[in-house]
Amino acid sequence: MDIRKVDLNLLLVLDAMYRHQHVTRAGESLGLSQPAMSAALSRLRQLFGDPLFVRARQGMTPTPRAQSLQTVVRDVVQQITHQILQP
Repeated sequence: MDIRKVDLNLLLVLDAMYRHQHVTRAGESLGLSQPAMSAALSRLRQLFGDPLFVRARQGMTPTPRAQSLQTVVRDVVQQITHQILQP
């Protein structure tokens, strides 16, 4: 995978999906509409070649691949937010 071709904003989407496990609520936390969030999730699925989240009674359940990415993605998002983007 070539990082130059990856939209790093998708990491925020993946992190929000894992935290909320609901497309609409995750989108709201990022200021995105439900259709925009669904489109971003579709791009993530294509990027990783995995559904990442599947429908369940209580929302969206992460797949094993999403679970394996969760800690790393959260760390990357926090490092960018708290270390790189600090004034």
